[in-house]
Amino acid sequence: MSVKNITNYPNELAEYYKRLEASLKNPLVSHCQRSIDPLIWSESVFRGIPELWKKTRAHGLNYGWSQAVHDTQGRTSILSMARSKPIITKDEFHEKAADVLWLCNQLHSAVFAQLSSEQKPHALLEPLSLREAEVLRWTAQGKTASDVGMILGLTTRTVNFHISSAIRKLGTSNKTSAVVLATQRGFI
Repeated sequence: MSVKNITNYPNELAEYYKRLEASLKNPLVSHCQRSIDPLIWSESVFRGIPELWKKTRAHGLNYGWSQAVHDTQGRTSILSMARSKPIITKDEFHEKAADVLWLCNQLHSAVFAQLSSEQKPHALLEPLSLREAEVLRWTAQGKTASDVGMILGLTTRTVNFHISSAIRKLGTSNKTSAVVLATQRGFI
């Protein structure tokens, strides 16, 4: 299992987490490898390794939420969010669960598109057409396929065709990843 950490945790805590992940003792990682159920941090979650709970809290990360994404290629990513206060209530959890899951999926796609692009040459076998690049530029500005169609005088179906074609050419799994990758590579 290859692990890549992208974190803003304090360095000492990030290093401690990295050592735990290498030894497969981190309860957050263990849970997220086998489940997509969100995990709200609590003392009981860390029962098997109380030192981790103590270190986490010592850095002001008293309340947390970890969410996993598993894709069809067997890859897993975990988004953990933590704060010093207030406690994560059931109401807050229910209010934000869908948004957190959406964010996790978007980050998962973008991160793996980036990792994939680092392993591929930047030249495309088939370059983006001018229309595909134009549609992606509007998409990057938050426009829906319907909006882009209105702006460019195209049907929504035609816009979606160009988006699908760009996704295929860029080797990504969705339009968000396509926009990220095309932007990073200077195609749009």
